[in-house]
Amino acid sequence: MNSKAITRAAAVTIALIAAATLGSELSASFKQLLSNIGGHHWIGKSVLSVVFFGLLYLVFAKVSDEKFALRDTGVLIGTVLISGLAILSFYVLHA
Repeated sequence: MNSKAITRAAAVTIALIAAATLGSELSASFKQLLSNIGGHHWIGKSVLSVVFFGLLYLVFAKVSDEKFALRDTGVLIGTVLISGLAILSFYVLHA
């Protein structure tokens, strides 16, 4: 497996999950779309996440070399922190 492709696909997927989480809270129609995918918006978001991760992994595996760099880990950790802070900030401001 290509570690660089996995790390990059994970970073983009995490950002997508954060955007979908915020989007489903702001848009009832988007939340309904996610519910239509899996019966509940959380399940729909999970299905989309798995599909996007798989597709992104295939794309990144084709376009990037397998040389793993510490920078890739930093990007992944940064994405996790920024996404988590965005969701936390949204819920604190809308509580």
